[in-house]
This record gives sequence, C-alpha cells and structure tokens, in this order.
Amino acid sequence: MARVYIPTSIINARITGLRNLWEPSREFRGQQTQKPNYLTSVIIPKTQQHWSKEPSLAAFAQGCMDIYNKAMSHIPFDRVTWPIKDGDLPPEAGRPVIEWARGHWFLGGSSTTPINVEIVQGGQAVKLMNRAGVKPGDYVAISGALAVKQNDQYGVKMYVNNVLFMAPGEEIAIGNSETGAQMMAKAQAQGLNIQGFAPAHAGGFGGGNVLPFNSFNAPPQGGGFAPAPAQPPGQASFGPAPGFTPSR
Repeated sequence: MARVYIPTSIINARITGLRNLWEPSREFRGQQTQKPNYLTSVIIPKTQQHWSKEPSLAAFAQGCMDIYNKAMSHIPFDRVTWPIKDGDLPPEAGRPVIEWARGHWFLGGSSTTPINVEIVQGGQAVKLMNRAGVKPGDYVAISGALAVKQNDQYGVKMYVNNVLFMAPGEEIAIGNSETGAQMMAKAQAQGLNIQGFAPAHAGGFGGGNVLPFNSFNAPPQGGGFAPAPAQPPGQASFGPAPGFTPSR
C-alpha cells in the first residue's frame, strides 16, 4: 500500500530550531545517516489541557486525525506517538524539562531535501536571502505533511516543506552557557596555569583608542525567554504582526 501523506500547517508559532534549517545534519544519536536531514522546531503557547484542543493548532489536529483514520485505525489511538510534545514535561526519560519550552507545545519536523524558507516583507512573501536577519523566537508559519514513520508503525512524523518568517519575536536563548568562572575552573582542573591578560585601559585591550563594542544587543542571561510582550504581535487572536520591515 502506498504511503499516506496528509498536508498540514501551523500559522502562529515561534521558531526554535535554526541550526539545521539550511545546513543539514548527517548524523543521528552518534550514527551517520544515509540521507541529510534538514531540521526545525517551533513552540506554540499552551492555552488548553491538550494540544488537539488548541484553536491555533486546529489544522494540525485535523491532519493528525486524518492520518490516523487513513493509515493507523488498526491500532489503538492512545498508542500513537505524535510529533508534538508538552513543553512542561521532560523530552525524554531522565532528561530535565527544557526551560524555554515551558508553557508551550513543542513540535519538531524534518526533511531530506532543502526546506523552502521565506520572509514577509512589505506585505509579500519573498525568499529569505539574509539569514542574519532572523533568530530563535521569531514568529513563523510552517507547512508540510504528516506521515507514519517508516521504522515505527505507532509513530507519526512531520515533514516540513516551508517555513515563512512572519514577524520578529523576543529572542529565545537556546541552551545555557557556562560562565567565565565555570570555564576557568574547568581549565584549572585540567592543570592549566591561567595568568590572564595584563590590565587594559577602559575602551579595549592594551589601552589605546579602541571603540567599545556597542553595536550588538546582549543576549538574554541564564537561558529561557527574554521578557515577553504583553501579547503576541497581531491584529486577530492568533494572527501575527504585518511582517518584518523591508530591508533597504
């Protein structure tokens, strides 16, 4: 029997996975894969007890029901593993809850072919040419298809074909970085004698007229979300803002 694919989309989400959106991963759990994997992930605010009841996930929930009815009705519904997870629960047994996923639904998807990435500028969807202009936390819409996993008859996979950046969002700090003191302690534990730099004048290394690095915004500290706006950008309940400001 031919494999069943059910088209689906999610309109109001915030992107968290950018690392392999353009450059594919070629390994999985330490093993080389036969095909490249382009990956992305998004989070959606939780307002209901179950993701299938979320108004902003109505199209996705319908797609899940369709894939079950057309390709999985021979197995108990509660045995199905869906590609969307509760961000308030550990992603896997023995692992901690992901801080930036708390209060959200987390959805991951992939593709073995390059994902089409566009951005809204001037009210139009155009090809995203400058990757530096987007970041984790921006509002996106994604579309693709749902299908039963090839190696797991109880699992459903989300194939992502398109990502549309719709509006800027508060940046999400993915992961937690070690502090300078923590890195120094590790270096000393390895027997390194850290002498450090000679004291420098304010304004740069070694004195002199060095301009301060004030062109960049400092990232949020300690992981998790930067302070969130009172409500997501948008005119309607689940709609995004008009879009990014066109680049000059």
